[in-house]
Amino acid sequence: MKCMFGVSLFALILGAGCAERPWIIDTHTHFKGGDQVAAERSQRRWDPRNMLGHALAPRDYRPVADRLAIRSTLVVEACNQDRPQDNDWVLKQATSDLVCGYVAREDLTSDTFPDRHRRYRKSGFLKGYRFRREELRGYLADATAREHLRTLEQEGLVVDLLIRHDHADDVAQLARMYPSLKIVINHCLGARMKDGQVSDAWKTAVTSCAAFPNVYCKLSSILNFSEAKPFADPAPVDLDYYRPVLEHCFEAFGEDRVIFATNWPVCTHFGSTDDVVRIVTEFLRTKGEEALAKGMYRNAIRVYGLEQEHLR
Repeated sequence: MKCMFGVSLFALILGAGCAERPWIIDTHTHFKGGDQVAAERSQRRWDPRNMLGHALAPRDYRPVADRLAIRSTLVVEACNQDRPQDNDWVLKQATSDLVCGYVAREDLTSDTFPDRHRRYRKSGFLKGYRFRREELRGYLADATAREHLRTLEQEGLVVDLLIRHDHADDVAQLARMYPSLKIVINHCLGARMKDGQVSDAWKTAVTSCAAFPNVYCKLSSILNFSEAKPFADPAPVDLDYYRPVLEHCFEAFGEDRVIFATNWPVCTHFGSTDDVVRIVTEFLRTKGEEALAKGMYRNAIRVYGLEQEHLR
C-alpha cells in the first residue's frame, strides 16, 4: 500500500514522514445520497447554502483530500434514525479508496437492531455508531439499548457522541457502565467561544469526561467554535484564537486521546477546510512531532481499528 508521495503505509504508521507534509486521516466527514436528501427536503426546509441539504459522495471530497494530503476519511452518519437504509448507502461508498470506515446511526432500543448490525458488520467498514444529544440518556435508561451497548463493547466498536458540555454526567455514566467501550466525544464537546474565551462550565465538563481512560476527544469542527455565524463573515483563522479550546482539550486528554477531524462539509459553512487542517496541525506541532503524528492519524488507526488495506 502506497501513500500519494510513494512512501509505504507501513513506514508511515511507524512514524516516517511523507515529504514534508503531515500524514492525515480525517475522522469526520458526511456523505448523503439523493434518496436521503429528497426524503429530508420533504420534511424540512434547508438553507440552500447548507451542504447537508445536498447529495455528497466521496468524489466531491476528493479534491479537498488530495489538496490537503488527507489519505483517508472515516465517514460519520448524517442520517435520520428512522431511515436505516441510508447507512447501507454510505457503506456502498466504501468502494472508494478514500473511505476507511463508517460510524453509523441506529436505534439501539429496536429489537431488530441486531439483524441490521450484523449486515453492516459484514461490509468490513463499520467502526461504530454515533448517538446525538437527545439519545444517549434514553439509551442508558433502556434495557434493550444497554444490552446492545454491551455488544458494541464486546466487539471493540466505537461510540461517537454529538453532545454538549451539559451531557458530561451521561458520558461518565456510559464510561463507568462500559469501561472497555471506546467513547469519542465529537467537536471538543460542543465548544463555543465568547469574547475569545470558553466557559468554566465547558472546561469542567471536558475535564470530568477526560477522567475516564476509555473516553477520547475529536479536535474537529474547529471553525464552528467561533462567534462567527454560518454563511456570513468567515470565522477567525489564527491558531491563537482557538488556543483556549485546543489547549484545554489537549491538557485534559493528552496526546494519546485526541483525534483530528474536519467535519467536512459543515466546516465550510464557516470558512475553509484548509484552515481547519492548518490550525490543528500548527497546534499539535507545538506539542512535538510525536503528538502531531498521534493526533493526525495514529490515534485514529488505533481507536477505530482502521485496517491497512482500507487506507490509500
